[in-house]
Amino acid sequence: MAKKLDYEYCKAAPMLEWLGNKWALVVLLKISENEPVRFNELYRTIPSVSEKVLSQVLRQLTTDGIIRRELFPDVPPRTEYSVTEFGKTLLPHVEALLNWGRENFEQIMMNRQNAN
Repeated sequence: MAKKLDYEYCKAAPMLEWLGNKWALVVLLKISENEPVRFNELYRTIPSVSEKVLSQVLRQLTTDGIIRRELFPDVPPRTEYSVTEFGKTLLPHVEALLNWGRENFEQIMMNRQNAN
C-alpha cells in the first residue's frame, strides 16, 4: 500500500521537493524557453539526463499542474509539453533563484575552494 504524503509539517514541501530534484527546474526552464516541446527535443537539450529520469520529472510536473502534456493523435502519435498558467506563476520565482546564483557564483566557488 502506498504511503499517503502528509504535508502538514510544511506547506512548501512540494516546491522544496522540486528544488531537491536536480532536473525538475531545468526541465521546467527548458520547456518554458521552447514551448511547446516534444520529449526527444527536450531530451536532446538536457545533457546527462536519462530518458527514465526525464519521464519521471515530466510526470511529476504534469501531476502537480506545472506543465501540460498534450497528446496528438497523428501517425505516429506525438506528445508536446508546455507550461500551464499555474506553472507560469512559478517562473518569476525560479528566475529570482537563478539570478541570485549568477550574482553569487564567484563567492560560492571561492567558499567551496576555501573549505577544501
